[in-house]
Amino acid sequence: MSASPAKRQVIKLRLSRPQEMFELPQTDLFSEYRNFLTGVDFCLSELRGRWPLRPVKLEIELPAGQVDAGLADRVARTLRRYCQYRVRYNRHEARAQRYGGVSALAIGLPLCAVGLALTVAATEVQPGSGIPHVITDTLGWVLVWLGLWFPFDQMIFYPLSYNRESRVLRTLGDAEIEVVAT
Repeated sequence: MSASPAKRQVIKLRLSRPQEMFELPQTDLFSEYRNFLTGVDFCLSELRGRWPLRPVKLEIELPAGQVDAGLADRVARTLRRYCQYRVRYNRHEARAQRYGGVSALAIGLPLCAVGLALTVAATEVQPGSGIPHVITDTLGWVLVWLGLWFPFDQMIFYPLSYNRESRVLRTLGDAEIEVVAT
């Protein structure tokens, strides 16, 4: 089911060759006409900054000599394959981040235990409001926080960026492609 044209997000790209959708051309890096991103990377950047995601229409401008009858379909198929590949890659990377967080608990839990021991020891320091008590108690809570923060951050929040990109890739993979000769 196709979304109405008014509800589509339109992304316009000006490329020299269709291949620039997926790879950077070998050109003079100091040229004012140089693209520093592939077409896909530009599209991902455009879509990440938009909310909510809506269906996409991709308008690709190419020199007339680069356009042929089946180009839009070939670009659409290749873009779909590329997006599926990147979604799979992101799924693996998110899983690796979660595994890294679980692995970080091997260091984080002992650090947390030392912090809790220091905090308990701070209750034994006399007088209870003195500088040794405050330093020991504060150091203990800082170690508890450090021991747990990184592993949980890596398990919970790091994978979110991969999941967000995968949503954008699925939207881009279903894009309507229009190739225009300039």
